[in-house]
Amino acid sequence: PAPALCFFYMYGASILVLGDQRAYCSAQELSFEHTVELRGIAYDSSLQRENSHYSRTLTPALERLFLSSFQGSPLEGSCVGCTVLQYSRIGNSSVIVHVRLRFSHQSSRPLSSSVEEEALRRGLAAALQEQGLPLAAYGTVASATLTGEPACPYQGAGAIDASGRCPSHAFTCQNSQCVWKENPECNGRADCADGSDEAGCACGSRPAMKTAHRIVGGAEASRGEFPWQVSLRENNEHFCGATILTEKWLVSAAHCFNEFQDPAVWAAYMGTISLSGSDSSTVKAGVSRIIPHPSYNTDTADFDVAVLELDSPVSFNKYIQPACLPGPGHHFPTGRKCLISGWGYLREDFLVKPETLQKATVELLDQALCASLYSHTLTERMLCAGYLEGKIDSCQGDSGGPLVCEEPSGKFFLAGIVSWGIGCAEAKRPGVYARVTQLRDWLLDAISTFPTPATLTVPTTPSSTLSNAATTHRTSNSTTSKHSPVSSTSPAPTASTPATTFRPQGAVCWAGWSVRATVAGLTLRALLVPFFCCVSSVAT
Repeated sequence: PAPALCFFYMYGASILVLGDQRAYCSAQELSFEHTVELRGIAYDSSLQRENSHYSRTLTPALERLFLSSFQGSPLEGSCVGCTVLQYSRIGNSSVIVHVRLRFSHQSSRPLSSSVEEEALRRGLAAALQEQGLPLAAYGTVASATLTGEPACPYQGAGAIDASGRCPSHAFTCQNSQCVWKENPECNGRADCADGSDEAGCACGSRPAMKTAHRIVGGAEASRGEFPWQVSLRENNEHFCGATILTEKWLVSAAHCFNEFQDPAVWAAYMGTISLSGSDSSTVKAGVSRIIPHPSYNTDTADFDVAVLELDSPVSFNKYIQPACLPGPGHHFPTGRKCLISGWGYLREDFLVKPETLQKATVELLDQALCASLYSHTLTERMLCAGYLEGKIDSCQGDSGGPLVCEEPSGKFFLAGIVSWGIGCAEAKRPGVYARVTQLRDWLLDAISTFPTPATLTVPTTPSSTLSNAATTHRTSNSTTSKHSPVSSTSPAPTASTPATTFRPQGAVCWAGWSVRATVAGLTLRALLVPFFCCVSSVAT
């Protein structure tokens, strides 16, 4: 059929879309999308599940409310449909709902967004002013206020900004359609008309786990529970963690390679929860190339990410799987419980590595709050996780290891990479991680720059996932420099002078380099050690 000219309106913006008539709209209908703040009821994560009791109670009540809001207005009878697209939240006090309203357009005069918006605003206020909208055990919606820019993405088609690109918080489909729904990638439903949000989704799964495991504190991991976890060995000794991205590529922290830059001294152990690698499923692979981010700053630990190319591709099985790489607009909300894993020391004052992979649940913290705890040294490439009271920290992971978050689909997405912190599980000193959503474009570019296995499934959309595809205080006056990518066929750059040569027998704790940062008004030199637990904080 010939393409139809359709109008989609959002609060604060009008969007003109030229698309296929069947896919996006009818020539007799106009669609308006809004984000609305609901006061009086509390947000709960169960709203993300369409079949939850909360969702099944709230959604039809809201749809009736929105449809009836045009009674007595010039638009009475013209609103023919309401669809709740997504729920999100602002803090813990409000629920945000994203809705699409459909209007029958029978007049030769176009329906303006300002008329529709004003009618809806007045109608919602009138409908709720008497007794609100009661929802039994969930409370009463006291007010419904249209907001400006959405607090979280919601679903829509064709919402393209002036530059011709989708907004940063929207998902870009292969056909350039913009999807505003929160985290649509790999959720089991095709939100893009071309289905590209569900392409390249063979990631983030745990085929060896028959049931879900809820983690409430540090504990030993089960075999196959973290199939993306890698042990990076320097001269056969565990040094850092990493995460599997594809059959040929791993991602870790750039600071792991400040001292040991020659790929020949590194090996990757996968498919095991045993530090000794005694599992029958253990796969060992050499490293052929180490590529740190070109903007990695050893002084501030900004852009603390590196990719490693294996010398041969690894075969995926139930004990070896890649984590999903989130799109740049993927939303990891404050308060979300996520998982860390690694062979790090269980206590800061007990320098013995556990034989079995450890796991723990940590909470994603508010960025502004965390920045204040570290005297605003955080950048947008960093995120904080842990607990303000200091219950659990990345002492139970290792540098370069994964911080993963599970989505309702059951897929695990890589949210962060263990980077730095002060002490271990200290109150008001949460762990700091490299923020993957801010670094994923470079990750994709770095991987695609070099040959990859023929079996690699390349993501079909810019926002899709990859798959197939101690207390001892020390200071140092040494300095480090930025390193160029190192390959096994080129000479390794000269290593910097070690910050200290102290290295306990049988434990890889003190690395031979340091970073310098200003935290809480003090100039610190923090040893970013393989297990992220031995940290010095000495004023100079």
